[in-house]
Amino acid sequence: MEVINRISFFIDYSYSKQIESFFNEFGITVISPEKGSRTTEIRYLVPITFKPTEDMTDKIRIIYNKLINFFPITGIGEAIFFNCDNDDYNKAPFFAVNSTGNSASANLFDTKTPMIKETFCNACGLKLQSLESNLVIDTSKLRKKYMINVDSMFWVISEEMARLMSEWKITGYQLKEVIHHGKAENYVPAYQLIINNNMPPLSQKSKSYHFVSEPEGKCDVCGIKGKVNYPYLYETSDIKTCTNDLYLLNESVSNGSFVYQPLFISQRFRTLLIEQGVTRDIRSVYDSNYGSKDWYMTPVFLDHY
Repeated sequence: MEVINRISFFIDYSYSKQIESFFNEFGITVISPEKGSRTTEIRYLVPITFKPTEDMTDKIRIIYNKLINFFPITGIGEAIFFNCDNDDYNKAPFFAVNSTGNSASANLFDTKTPMIKETFCNACGLKLQSLESNLVIDTSKLRKKYMINVDSMFWVISEEMARLMSEWKITGYQLKEVIHHGKAENYVPAYQLIINNNMPPLSQKSKSYHFVSEPEGKCDVCGIKGKVNYPYLYETSDIKTCTNDLYLLNESVSNGSFVYQPLFISQRFRTLLIEQGVTRDIRSVYDSNYGSKDWYMTPVFLDHY
């Protein structure tokens, strides 16, 4: 596995040779984009590769500070992604489900369901959110999809997905009916996925990262807000008892406002989803064929990255 921190920024084209020389000092080859016809400002997307065991913070901080101090750059963005090889995918017992479609229609924001909101961290303001009743959404959103995400933390499946999961004898979940909000003629059956169990605690060797470019986003009290999680790492001895197909992460993560627990599915379930055409084998959000119905999942690692 490789870890890539892709930094991005805008600068005038006249600085292109200086930018190329700057990154060359760090052993990073940069090819400047062409100047446009309407503006001389160009955008750089610079991938910086690390081994998964490396701490990238110091190197990124040096590059970030020098860019800000030496060049007229107003802001620098960071994006973390991971390159996993075939062996990583083949050996993974579980996969974290990051998305079930490269489309806004696969990720809904709920405004109709009564929610209980509690403060999780007084320092950064992260909140806990739980349901007071069944989920209430426009169930027609499931008409052409197998599963959608609601508010980053709730998963809703279609009747067809429920049928497939029963046929495949998927374990570790219950279903709760979703209430339709909208025109009666647009109703389709939909079910909230209730997961019965959590994964074991992560390995103490697990890594994480906080964006150097967003120091204000890090919370030193809860340690959750602003944290970028690596692919999840477990000890083999801890995961031997995980025999179901569906689990939630034991630890909480943040979507910026709320804490929640990501969904994990088994290698068996993922294989069936791909073999039966529910999704293609998508391994990066930057895959050119990552479509509106494809599930993006990252493999779990055992013992070491």
